[in-house]
Order: sequence, then structure tokens, then C-alpha cells
Amino acid sequence: MDDKVYVFGPWRYDSGQRVLFRGAERVALLPKAVEILAVLLEQHGRVVEKAVLLKRVWPDTVVEEIGLARNVSLLRKVLGETVDGHAYIETVPKRGYRFVAAVMVEGDGDEVRGAPVRRRRRIAWMVGAAVALVAIALIFNWQVRTPSRYVARTSDSADLAVVPFDCVSGQLDETWCRSFGELLVADLSQLHEVHVTSPATVRRFERLKLIDAGLMGRILALDVLVEGSAARIGDRVRITARLVDVHTGKVIWSDSYERPAASAGAAQPEIARAIAAQVGAHLAINNRFRLDPR
Repeated sequence: MDDKVYVFGPWRYDSGQRVLFRGAERVALLPKAVEILAVLLEQHGRVVEKAVLLKRVWPDTVVEEIGLARNVSLLRKVLGETVDGHAYIETVPKRGYRFVAAVMVEGDGDEVRGAPVRRRRRIAWMVGAAVALVAIALIFNWQVRTPSRYVARTSDSADLAVVPFDCVSGQLDETWCRSFGELLVADLSQLHEVHVTSPATVRRFERLKLIDAGLMGRILALDVLVEGSAARIGDRVRITARLVDVHTGKVIWSDSYERPAASAGAAQPEIARAIAAQVGAHLAINNRFRLDPR
């Protein structure tokens, strides 16, 4: 064994004297624990197999692995933790142990083959996380900060989805609102150069409670959303509709339609067609998104 002095944290191990120091104070340690420390320091940063440790520390004796584990545990208790809260000795399951803290060889001025293993892993994780954050930021900027090109100028096509309308009155059930949504999808699909997302796809996203309509729109690369609500107020039914830009969250257009409650069901097709016409009129200034004649 080379006569070297290994320095790690507040500790110094003199391999010539086979003595461990904390500062200037000598630390009492069982001989086998000292020998295990010596082998791990020699191979710092590398995995030392259990069989190798057993052969080096108990060359003429047959010892079970539990004896090795007991001495490693004792060594860990004496060393405690590094300044960043990690252990000096790492257990590599089914293989052996590795000394993972930074080590200096006194007099050589050489630090152990780069950063400690845990630190290298942490740095790699931080670099990976930084790259992921930059990618997310770029996507966020592209999808959210960039204004929709379908709102302010001429375009060839637009992608949209109808978010299920909210029934805010107990006198209107979900079936009524769903029926109205289906009619609205049918009318919007008649607009020239408008691609309407399937209601089934929208419902699948709706079941994911952590994903709101805006995020759904960005995931599906949509341009606009059609959303709204329906409520019964006295003897009348009011339907409110909004056209929302996915990229900015701004309301492009909104309007309300009221009909007598007694004829609300019969009025659904008329209101759905009126909303579709308004959506087409507000999507482009040259009216390319007009309704197909029927």
C-alpha cells in the first residue's frame, strides 16, 4: 500500500501510519474498518466489489458478507455525512461499495478523478433539467406568447375545438348542453378552411382534470376555442358564446342569445348556426371562413 495522506472533508487518512485524523485529533477506529477505508480511498470513485474487499481485508480468513457490512456501517457512523448532506460511502446493490466524496492526495495537489460520483450525477441532472426548461420555455413562447396568425390577418386555414358549454342552471341538464355542442360542431365544420377537432377528443382531455382548455388547445396545436354557457333565467334561456385565441387567451368575440324557454330546444339549430357564422366572420378579414350555403 502506498504511503499517502488522503484528505476528504475534515478528515485525513495517513496510509503509512494506518491512522485516521479529524483535524489534528486522532480517531479511534477498529483495524478492519481502517483497512476497508484504505481500500476504498485507493479506489476512490470506483466500485470496489465485495469479494475484493473481503480478500484484501481478511486475506487468510473466511468471513461472511455480514462481517463486511458491519464494519462498513461502523465506518459510516464515524465519518458521518459530507457538508452537502451525502454519505462518504455509497452502497452499490449486489456489487460492493464506492467512496463518493471528493478526495485530495496531500502533497500531490490532485483531486480525485474529477468531481465525486454523486456530484457528477447531480451536475448531469442539473444540466439536463436546464436543457428541458429551455425547451419548455421555447415551446411556451411559441404556443402562448406568439399571437394567433388567424386573428389579425388573412390565413389559409384555422384549427379549432368546441369546449363543452357549461350548464349553469339546474333547469338545463348536461344532455341539453351536449346536444347544443354537437349542433355547433356540425355547423362549424361547414366553414370553409376550418378544421374542427372531434368532440370525443375534447371529452378525453376534459377527463384529465389537471389539463384546462387552454393547455388542451396548445397540445393539439389549435388556433382558437369556442366556449360558453347556457342558463335558464325565468321563462327564457340565455346562451353565451365566446371565441378565444389559444395563444394569448384573449376573447376575440362574444355574444349572447336569448329565446323563450318553451322553445329553447327548437331554437338550438338556429343559435348554433348564428354562432358559427360569427366565428367564421371573426376568423379572417377577407371572409374566407364563410359558411357553406345549404
